[in-house]
Amino acid sequence: MRRFKKFYLLALLLLAALLLIRCGAENPFQPTRGDNEVWIQASGFDPQELTVTLGATVTWTNKDATGHDVTSGTPGDVANDFASSAPLSQGDTHSVLFPKKDRFPYYCSRHSSKVGTIVVQ
Repeated sequence: MRRFKKFYLLALLLLAALLLIRCGAENPFQPTRGDNEVWIQASGFDPQELTVTLGATVTWTNKDATGHDVTSGTPGDVANDFASSAPLSQGDTHSVLFPKKDRFPYYCSRHSSKVGTIVVQ
């Protein structure tokens, strides 16, 4: 009888947790992106456009199992507005300090459809 009560209580707790997750409550097990962080995922850069304050450091994190990079400019028009990254494996990061106000486009040279912009205000 005691085992049944423990099982019943555990099942209720799991059900309640699932309902909270499904109702839009934040999932404590789901990692969240930092304010000045861009995630590189299979679907592209997240967010695709990031607005930061003057002097901010932006960090790109490769969350994908595939290698990516961060290249200053646009596909076919490489710029030297900031230091581009080396190839990034899953979990690798690349950080850049933005000391002037402007729009800074970037892309993945391995997957030119992945593009993004840093807006410094």
